[in-house]
Amino acid sequence: MIEFSIQLLLYIIAILLLFCGVVMIYLIYQRRYEERKKHVMEKYIQNTKILWQEYFLEDDRFTVTLIPKNKIQILAVEHIFLSYLRNISNPIIQQKIYTFAQMYLKEYYQNELKSRNWSKKMNAMYRIADFRIKELISTCEVSIKRKHSIEVFQLFKIYSILEKEKFIQEIWLYNDSFSQSEYKKLFSYLEVEMLQRLMEKMERLQQAAQYALIDTVAAKGSMDVIEGLEDLLASEDTEIRIRTLRGLERIGIIRDLETYIPFVNSSIWEERLMVAKLFRYAPLTYTAEHLEKLLQDSNWWVRSQAASTLIEDPRGYQRLKEFIATTNDQYAIDMANEVLGKRMRAV
Repeated sequence: MIEFSIQLLLYIIAILLLFCGVVMIYLIYQRRYEERKKHVMEKYIQNTKILWQEYFLEDDRFTVTLIPKNKIQILAVEHIFLSYLRNISNPIIQQKIYTFAQMYLKEYYQNELKSRNWSKKMNAMYRIADFRIKELISTCEVSIKRKHSIEVFQLFKIYSILEKEKFIQEIWLYNDSFSQSEYKKLFSYLEVEMLQRLMEKMERLQQAAQYALIDTVAAKGSMDVIEGLEDLLASEDTEIRIRTLRGLERIGIIRDLETYIPFVNSSIWEERLMVAKLFRYAPLTYTAEHLEKLLQDSNWWVRSQAASTLIEDPRGYQRLKEFIATTNDQYAIDMANEVLGKRMRAV
């Protein structure tokens, strides 16, 4: 019985060693293959560098030598194209890349989309977005698994770049939710007009999408969105109001001061903080009374911001001095003195 057990153990050890040996051989082969592939790519890039520069920078300098003949050359062309797209903002060069990809890379990506290899399919979807190959959208739609969030997100990215109308319709119908950062990335490809359309029916979006939309609209900095943002200040969602105030402060315009006065008395300290920041964009004549009230706020951050906003105005220094002489609020006095002291040291 013991002899049998020893033989079985030796047999198992032999199998494990054989398995490890096979794995080791495979890894060595893969490493050498990747090294050879990298070498071939680098050689192709080096040999065609001048030809690509001439193609991008000069008219009528296309040569059939640039058309990739195998997968490694296609990967090298991808590397060249992505390098240009990420480092050079030239619409002529961009259009040449898109045209070349449409003519000579489309068939390759179409086949990759049909592959059972997930990484190949995803790489094809990434490049379709990068190189603007609009004709492959329908193939993408057929190939993805709707339950796979990464694939769905990439399809939405393709829509946001190449099929903006479809993006808007699909994003309203999408029942699951991406993260806020993912929504921001998707929205960043849309023009202000498209973002305004989403804002008009924002209640149809997932909550994370609503928050991301407000941030994206504000980041665009267009004057056209101010009215739409101001409408959101009446929302029952506290986070929407705070983000909207932050977005309006980022744009730096106050159309009607009366819209913001109610936030001086808000029960939410973040709202009081944001309105104290916003008051920088209105004449002190109209905001001084409200800023002095915020200077006596129970929250340190609000008091600090109110004092900072006051001191930014040319008349703010004198106003703070007068405030110190007339108030009994020691916390407000301390904050005012601190800001005045910083201003004196800066001068």
